[in-house]
Amino acid sequence: MSIYLGLTLCYCFIYLQAYTTLPLAMRLRGLPPDAYGLAIAVNGVLIVVAQPLASGWLSARDKTTALAAGIVIIGLGFGLTTAAGSTLAYAATVAVWTLGEIVTAGLGQAIVADLAPAHLRGLYSGAYGSVWSAAYLIGPLAGTRLLAIGAPVLWLGCASICTAAAMALLALGPGIRQRSTP
Repeated sequence: MSIYLGLTLCYCFIYLQAYTTLPLAMRLRGLPPDAYGLAIAVNGVLIVVAQPLASGWLSARDKTTALAAGIVIIGLGFGLTTAAGSTLAYAATVAVWTLGEIVTAGLGQAIVADLAPAHLRGLYSGAYGSVWSAAYLIGPLAGTRLLAIGAPVLWLGCASICTAAAMALLALGPGIRQRSTP
């Protein structure tokens, strides 16, 4: 479980860059503040449109494999941010990582619930929530430091971390499936 929580922290760290360093990076590229609002609006629209369509399809998939795929898509979206320079280009990268977000939504917590013995579900769920809280602290601090070094360092680092986390999650998959079997 602790390795899974560490991988979750990696994912959360990357995901939170959308709300912390992305607007800063767009400003550094000379875009006005409303450009971030327009780009991030793509996230909400796609979630409203695609989430209901994806839910049924995802429920028939292996949770660990689907989560790993979603994390890779998120990494791809953030990695592509390196090449963005216009509001439209940033909106396109938001669209990519939003597709990954749609895939990952709920899967992380579902895996935790599957892994937890019935009498420890609250403890496991609390540990999972604590990882998100830690990411809310670490994400902005580390993300802004990486952005100060250079936007490509941040965005390509995000892509690399997502790729490594997804590969590790796939390696954990057999163990997670074994522990999840009732």
